[in-house]
Amino acid sequence: MELDLSTLKSAIAQAEPGLTRLESRISAYLLARPDAILLETSAETARKLNISPMTVTRFYRKLGFDSAAEVRAEVRRHAFGPESRRMDLRFASVTEMRGTAKADDDRAFSRATVDAAYALRETSAWGKIVDLVAQADSVHAVGFQTMHFLADGLCRRLTYLRDRVHILDGIDGVYAELLPAPNERMTLIMIDTFRYGAHGPLLAQMARERGVDVVIFADEFCDWATGLTPHVLRYPAETRFVLPLPQGITLGLTLLLQDVSTALGESARERIAKLSDAQDHFGLFLD
Repeated sequence: MELDLSTLKSAIAQAEPGLTRLESRISAYLLARPDAILLETSAETARKLNISPMTVTRFYRKLGFDSAAEVRAEVRRHAFGPESRRMDLRFASVTEMRGTAKADDDRAFSRATVDAAYALRETSAWGKIVDLVAQADSVHAVGFQTMHFLADGLCRRLTYLRDRVHILDGIDGVYAELLPAPNERMTLIMIDTFRYGAHGPLLAQMARERGVDVVIFADEFCDWATGLTPHVLRYPAETRFVLPLPQGITLGLTLLLQDVSTALGESARERIAKLSDAQDHFGLFLD
């Protein structure tokens, strides 16, 4: 089989219906970061995803290969060939960075995370998500575990652009706020990273059954969202940092606010002006 990164992604997508839960975790990871096949051994991929190397081997066999090594060799042949010299230089530089100072590694990873966020912004899926947030009658957001602060921050800022924005906290245990009125267009934004909140899949499924559009911001390990909603944005998992404030997802949410503002146009400008007047009235700032 002639295999480059593009056809590898197509092969993975075609195999998706027949994958097990753990194999779907590999699928989600490689679809979000297909260059990992060039840079990681099966053992490294397995360790990152908290699965066994044999699971990785079975995954590649379902794609029609004897081993991960066979896939890697074929992809490298294309990536490092004479027609792909720029890719050759890019991947060679990533490999060489492993032997340099840790600060250089961190800096390079941060840049890659930013690049990934901007790349997602250029996809057709992004435009649909912007429309769902801008045009819905109401928008709700929830962040599980340590990601609650992102959902709360998103809602506070989105309120400056449009009305009927609500943070979900799940304190009541049933998410009672997520009951759309007849003909109400409701969008739910979910934010989570590994290890994922147990309520995530249950809430997404319940929301879809109630006719709510679900948008998920997650890291690249997120496999549970597949099949629950087409609106999933996966960002590089920042596992090299200790307790990171996720750069990729944070930038993605910032870009979402920017593009929703553009989509709303004059109505957003007028709303911001009114809220600015209210800030002045109550004297909220020193200057």
